[in-house]
Amino acid sequence: MDPVEVTFEHPSEYLLVSDFPGSLIDADLSTWQEYIPDIQDIEITSSADESSQPALYHNSGSDEEKPLLMVLHSWSIGYLQNIDIPLGEFAVANDWVFIHPDFRGQNDGRPESTASELVISDMEDALEYARENANIDESRIYLLGYSGGAMNALHLCQPSPRDICGVAAWVPVYDLVTWYQWNAERGEPYADEITGACGGVPTEDSEAREECAQRVLAPTCLRWRESFECSWHTVSTIIPCRPSKHFMLLMIWPPKRIKFLRNKSISLWSTVKCLKHWPSARRMKSAISSISMKPMPSVQLYLQSGPAELVLFEGEHEMLYRPGLEWLARQQR
Repeated sequence: MDPVEVTFEHPSEYLLVSDFPGSLIDADLSTWQEYIPDIQDIEITSSADESSQPALYHNSGSDEEKPLLMVLHSWSIGYLQNIDIPLGEFAVANDWVFIHPDFRGQNDGRPESTASELVISDMEDALEYARENANIDESRIYLLGYSGGAMNALHLCQPSPRDICGVAAWVPVYDLVTWYQWNAERGEPYADEITGACGGVPTEDSEAREECAQRVLAPTCLRWRESFECSWHTVSTIIPCRPSKHFMLLMIWPPKRIKFLRNKSISLWSTVKCLKHWPSARRMKSAISSISMKPMPSVQLYLQSGPAELVLFEGEHEMLYRPGLEWLARQQR
């Protein structure tokens, strides 16, 4: 189905994730309630182990069918992460159902964290909770994640009978093995968190390496039904740019990959520093008629192949609230 044209409100004054007051890992219910007084702190029984998993939830209770927006917290914090508040405000202002699950909390080295089977099950449970408790428009179910949340968004959308229409993944961790190596060289704590979750150092032919591989997206296996948007940053001390090149190549080129995309439009966002990794023939700017969102980063490259789109822009380890939300709002199954 062609993307829908919709009108919507942006109640938040904050445009970038780095604009929101406090740090990226600030998290408390009182701040959510300050911005969204009717937000609910709920518990969802896990279908995998019957544990109680928390989530934030909002449904206006209006009669009409509503889009569903599920937002996933980032790597180092759980479901109360404050930087996602503007996303919840957007959902409330436009009468979307909003859910912000915990899916085993921060990725702190526990085996049950970091895109584990329990994490995937918890995210599916959150979607099912919203379906059972709200009047959801099944053609407009959206998923959005930033950083570690983007990693889980990608992992959730591997082949399976899911009904997600659009996915916005901002600065995702794509390859846990490569990211482990990058962090280990720099003495960053993320390296220990990966080894804890995956059962050891992911050396060649090790069980830990295989476990890491099981916890990330496998582009060669995709049978996409949903629209897809992904962004990477220009400069960051958190996630390197180079792995995004491999992800984009698998998703966009060679043409045989496109057959896996089927009925999806995929919009991939990356950044200008990645351009040095691309053949010179692809280093060009292009008018982007489908994107009129503000604020808009400086776009350096736009490519489209069938349902797949690639946008390279200047930026850091960042998420722009409005472009991702507006892109999602135009998608419909």
